[in-house]
Amino acid sequence: MKKLILISTLFLVLVIYGAWKLILQKESVVNVYLETDFTMAPDGIVGFPSWNASTAKELTEGPDFAEIKVNGGGLLVLPPQASIETTVPAVVILHGSGGDWTGRSIYLANRLAKHGIAGFAVDTFVARNLRPTDDYFERLQKASIYSQIIDGFNALKALQQHPYIDGENIAVTGFSLGGGSTLYSMFESVATGIVGTDGPRFSAYASFYAGCSLDFEEFEVEGSPVLIMMGEADESMSIERCEGFKNKLEQFGVEVEMSVYEGAGHGWEQPYPQAFVPGAAITKDCLMLWTENNEVIEQNSGYSVDNPWGAMLAFSNCSTREGYTMGLNKAAKEQSWLDLYTFLKKTWEL
Repeated sequence: MKKLILISTLFLVLVIYGAWKLILQKESVVNVYLETDFTMAPDGIVGFPSWNASTAKELTEGPDFAEIKVNGGGLLVLPPQASIETTVPAVVILHGSGGDWTGRSIYLANRLAKHGIAGFAVDTFVARNLRPTDDYFERLQKASIYSQIIDGFNALKALQQHPYIDGENIAVTGFSLGGGSTLYSMFESVATGIVGTDGPRFSAYASFYAGCSLDFEEFEVEGSPVLIMMGEADESMSIERCEGFKNKLEQFGVEVEMSVYEGAGHGWEQPYPQAFVPGAAITKDCLMLWTENNEVIEQNSGYSVDNPWGAMLAFSNCSTREGYTMGLNKAAKEQSWLDLYTFLKKTWEL
């Protein structure tokens, strides 16, 4: 009898927790960023219209059906020579699941600007009024990967209205979670849902240590060049799976470069020493399939990750807590920058 009561109580707690998570998705948001008029403020803190999505279907339905609309935003850094007469290419930069509170996106934006490329460090967490003191999973729930992808495309639209930016040469890059958002952004079913068939597309895609465990039933890609950068000592990501993803993209006519950095773990440009972190979650064996009905299924378990219960069951099945290596690797940090810059110069024929 006591065992039955305990099981019933546990089930009730899980139901209440799941309902609380669903309520969080519907709550109103604070517009941290104000929509920017580039004629008044050409760089610095920039805001643009965006919206939230907690499922693939919500993403593909577009802004007209979004329950929560919110301004996205971040920090735009322009090269000194940027002007109406001298327009410059740009890179939209997307942060990882830990946010950009270590400043790596802003660091990259500044470094790009010193080499004649505008860098726009988009902060999906801050735009949803989230802070590093907020619960990790609450941040990911309130600002999902779908919302980050949406922010990326809306940042692209905003930059195309900037008088100093060459609207035909705008790339997207990202770290870890943001690298995953970068890879998803090349797929037409994603882009069309956000900006429409005739909307803008990125001209290049570069991912820093992102998982390549994604697939689409309708495998249609935009077609611009792709750069995949991985750490050889990063146990959280599968280099073999990225090689397979690269091969599949090439079969569809996409030019793909892949760099693997010896001895580098995850987050090789983070400002703390590289070390193995026991107990850190690993999701590299979670295989995501974006179906033709715009639902994301974890293929090992068959569960949809677009609802709280399915996601819980899927990730409990495919993820582990084995830990992985992360932290600063100076050689990888410098080489990955050189690889990114070379890739962009080649793509844009700078």
